[in-house]
Amino acid sequence: MKHVSGSLALALFLTAFGGLPAQAHSLWLESGESCHEAGKKLTINVGFNEEFELAEIPEGSVAYISVPILEGREGSLPLSQEKHPGYAWKTAPAGQPGSYVAFCEYRPFIMKYGREGQKNRYFLTAKHVMNVGGRQDSEFVSRALGKSRLEIVPLDDPAGLKVGKTLPIQVLFDGKPIERAEITGSFRGFYPPGKWGTAKAFYCRTDKEGRVDFIPARSGLWVVRVRHAVPDDRQDEAKESVHISTLTFHVQQ
Repeated sequence: MKHVSGSLALALFLTAFGGLPAQAHSLWLESGESCHEAGKKLTINVGFNEEFELAEIPEGSVAYISVPILEGREGSLPLSQEKHPGYAWKTAPAGQPGSYVAFCEYRPFIMKYGREGQKNRYFLTAKHVMNVGGRQDSEFVSRALGKSRLEIVPLDDPAGLKVGKTLPIQVLFDGKPIERAEITGSFRGFYPPGKWGTAKAFYCRTDKEGRVDFIPARSGLWVVRVRHAVPDDRQDEAKESVHISTLTFHVQQ
């Protein structure tokens, strides 16, 4: 396996959809803290850019992003929506000790790509692993959610991940491992404000079991991203179905 060094109320903020083409955008989630106190409100932010920084999006675009779900060992926590600077989804009751996985997706859309103007259909999904009360749950976190065709699955609970330690992750498509999938990653603050680029803090290809070992060289919030394209089978103008998924989690010092 390859090694790479580098890299509950539930409030939701949505970042600005700028002028970059869709393939340069990722949907991602974060909860603001590495470990949340049991019984208290948690905040999870939803972002839609490559800079990995938060900003709002126009209100009319909110409909394209699904109401997030929050899964725990005991099942899903109910969510209710309210107005906010962006929008907010609240859970009741607040989270009990353990690890939780949040998920949301962007409505599929068709967009031209490249100089030849090839039209592809894009599917954007995001997962975030958060912890409440310090109680880790690797058995729960390492299960595939099965909410999307493309999924990044941590094979251990990131709640205990520290700088220099290993987090094995696996990439699945339709429930099967993808070999040689390109995985990239960045941490909060990797890009200077307003200076997003193509460089990444983390890069690796999966092995034949769809796995890589992530070994962070610094603490903070990380986003890991994978892109996988297959022929589109809807018999319309789209040539490929392009799936882009992210997984976010905190790394301890």
